[in-house]
Amino acid sequence: MADRIGETDEPQLAAAALRTPQEVRPRPSTARPYEELIIERWRNAVRYGGPDAADRRREHMLYAAIKQGGALLAVVWAVMMPTGWVEWSGFAFFYVLNILAMSIGYHRYFTHKAFETSTPMRYALAILAQMGVYGSLKRWCMDHRRHHALSDKPGDIHSPFVDDYGRPLSGLKGIKHAHLGWAYGEAMTNPDLYGKGIVGDPVIEWAHKTRYLWFAVGLVVAPGLWGLALGGPQAVAGTIMIAGFLRMALALHAIAAVNSFGHRYGYQNFKNLDEARNNLFLGYITLGEGWHNNHHAHARAASTGLRWWEVDMSMWVIVTLEKLGLVWNVQRPNLEAQPRQRKLPAKG
Repeated sequence: MADRIGETDEPQLAAAALRTPQEVRPRPSTARPYEELIIERWRNAVRYGGPDAADRRREHMLYAAIKQGGALLAVVWAVMMPTGWVEWSGFAFFYVLNILAMSIGYHRYFTHKAFETSTPMRYALAILAQMGVYGSLKRWCMDHRRHHALSDKPGDIHSPFVDDYGRPLSGLKGIKHAHLGWAYGEAMTNPDLYGKGIVGDPVIEWAHKTRYLWFAVGLVVAPGLWGLALGGPQAVAGTIMIAGFLRMALALHAIAAVNSFGHRYGYQNFKNLDEARNNLFLGYITLGEGWHNNHHAHARAASTGLRWWEVDMSMWVIVTLEKLGLVWNVQRPNLEAQPRQRKLPAKG
């Protein structure tokens, strides 16, 4: 029988969060720079600047230029050039694969260990995850652990309520930071605290080193082969534009919206945890990732859907893999357990 769990996240990460201040204070009147005080306060969770921050910024600027720029060209292509079932079936197929690989790979397996699997399957999940291009698998896992440990408090990597230095955010500025703005900042997750089981893992390290190869495969090679197989040489360019560039950009924004809009708008099955919400629109376009309040209440669970309308396609896939014997020890939410309550930061 599969294990049952009720904790919201790893105990050592939660304990680290409890050692930190519980509210955001206004900018103090002091001779020392405010940023210096915040860095000192959150030094256990965050490292500021350095080569890693510069490397992450360059990586995401590259992704933005290629994916967002390519998506704009794809829109022009769709308007100016004829497209048909080959291009748009490729868009649908690779969009679903993109989201599921992120959800099952980056998120539920490598970060939360929601199930166990074999070494070949670990490599397959890592490849599919990196083909979706949400950044380095290694960094993503550590960042997401920090997000759970410090959700919507100073130190959270992508909260719409606090910035990299713990200062209050609100309105559009908070949405912008939580959506993708955090990727261009100076705050880096401390691997000594959040990298246990991630740093040094041979599969994760390999995926990190080869991620640009899988970026090219996911963006160009796989859509191109789809177009060639189903529509011939004349369909290759259009399929790359629609099922490659446009699809990858929209899949990125769908997941990023869980961090931004998913902490602002929606309903909560579990109260007084943090500001994570279940959002109907996001729940459906992310194939289950948008049931974010459920996930924060039972972070290690393989399933995020708890009510009949909370469809979780990722869990369907995991259950199928479980029945085939490809994964095991699938974690399921224990609804009798009471999720830990957290004091929320003051909102700006």
